[in-house]
Amino acid sequence: MTGKYNIREEAAQRFYRLPKVFFTNERYKKLSNDAKIAFAILQDRLDLSIKNDWFDEEGNIYFLYGNQQLSDILNCSKPTVIKIKKELHQVELLEEKRMGLSQSNRLYLLKPVAEISDVKQMEEPEKEPETLGTQQKLKSLTSRNQHSLLQEVKTFNTNDTDLNKTDLSETEIKINQLREKTDIPEVIVQVLIKNKERLMDDAIEVQDVANHYFAHQEVLTLHQYADALQYSLERTPGRIKSITARLTKAVEDKKKWLGIQTQPIQKPVRTELVPDWLHEQNTKEALKETVSPEELEAEKAKLLLKLAKRKSK
Repeated sequence: MTGKYNIREEAAQRFYRLPKVFFTNERYKKLSNDAKIAFAILQDRLDLSIKNDWFDEEGNIYFLYGNQQLSDILNCSKPTVIKIKKELHQVELLEEKRMGLSQSNRLYLLKPVAEISDVKQMEEPEKEPETLGTQQKLKSLTSRNQHSLLQEVKTFNTNDTDLNKTDLSETEIKINQLREKTDIPEVIVQVLIKNKERLMDDAIEVQDVANHYFAHQEVLTLHQYADALQYSLERTPGRIKSITARLTKAVEDKKKWLGIQTQPIQKPVRTELVPDWLHEQNTKEALKETVSPEELEAEKAKLLLKLAKRKSK
């Protein structure tokens, strides 16, 4: 009997879905092929997230993949993963929500948006008759891109060591340029380097950090500002949409905390118990201070008289 479904044939006919809008919409045209392929692979793994119960209270599906896991899934290096995530962030195809210490970040894949112009472009090729000129262009395109496509695949699978030696990340370059062109303190630079992945993930411009520091350097000491910067980059949940607003709040919080620490500590007032006999003596002495000189002379005369009587005995 013929026409039976075969498991190997079925596996060979499975495809990743790549949205056509990636090639028609100006928002997505500049995406690298790596980012487009990564989106298709993650979209295919949504079913696996559902099986793992990876969806929030609103029913939105997410992934719990670190950069190393994404590196294995996408078959590329960790620096390439970071660049891909940054690209998808910038065109609003990926959202990352930080969940705090010892918890994996949640990655949300977002749906691409199509315009009316995209719909028209997608329909036009179906209406146009295929001509010899079109076939010739396709043949030329395939021939011209064959070598570059192989080169892209080779670069996509490069290891961390090769990439680190030949290609500094864009964020690292900007940090080094900031160090060379401005007089920003080294301690601030070190905080930026330490948190470069967060800067890349959230598309934070290091120049915005520098501008904020120079505008607030009189408010806090250098190390106090560095602490506020590090706290903002390490502890802020979710994506930092405005680093200027986040740092302003961090500086205000730091000022408030320092103000509490410098306030004098009020010691509790101690009340001592005074014995009755001492209280009576103090009362008598206080009364003596209010006696007139005439009364003192009379009292003195009485005492002398008593002494004289004792001697006569």
